[in-house]
Amino acid sequence: MTIDARCRMLNARYALVDTKVMSKIESLILGMFFGFLPLMICLAGTVLFAGTVFGTEVLEAWVLWSLVPGIVMDIIFLKRWVRNAYKINSKILAAIYIFYAVIAIGMCMGMPIFHFAMCIAAGLYIARKMNFIGADEQTRKQAFKRMARFCASVMVLICCLITLWAIAGQMIGYRVETPLLSFTFTVPIFFAVVLTGGAVLVLLQYWLTGAAAKVTFRLSRPATKSKV
Repeated sequence: MTIDARCRMLNARYALVDTKVMSKIESLILGMFFGFLPLMICLAGTVLFAGTVFGTEVLEAWVLWSLVPGIVMDIIFLKRWVRNAYKINSKILAAIYIFYAVIAIGMCMGMPIFHFAMCIAAGLYIARKMNFIGADEQTRKQAFKRMARFCASVMVLICCLITLWAIAGQMIGYRVETPLLSFTFTVPIFFAVVLTGGAVLVLLQYWLTGAAAKVTFRLSRPATKSKV
């Protein structure tokens, strides 16, 4: 066997490994994306219902049982959802993404930490979808930009909600004391931090989404359909 033939064989072998790894990562991310949705909806609905009707004293007993319907739905439908992930209407997926983004504010105590993982997952999804449908280069680039703009727009929404949360929590006027500096959050300082930090977060979301999409596209060629 010639050196060129061996190189081609090794490249094909590495491409096969990369494709298998990407398929597993893809299935894991899609499974988490769709799988947590019934659990979160059932949990949120139960907390609102039980807390309103019976009071907060009984919430602990209701929380565990609230997950059972979500688990049953995952057992029945999850594989089908993952298998048809690239055929689901984009508006439905966008609504789910926004739902998770809003829920993540409370889970992370007002810090947009989980949202960076979400935008990376969105980049991975759109890259795999473009491979799945065999999109041409122009269509692929436009799709990447649309996804990046969408994730950045969601971050704008999240920053607005966090700002309202901070104002409602009387952040303006709050005094910060550290070994290095101490200051009070006056109105100018508060909005300077909000606008500067928000701009950085939005731009970072845009860049991360696009970068994740481009890297995923390079790693996942040739395209293969997800198997679950």
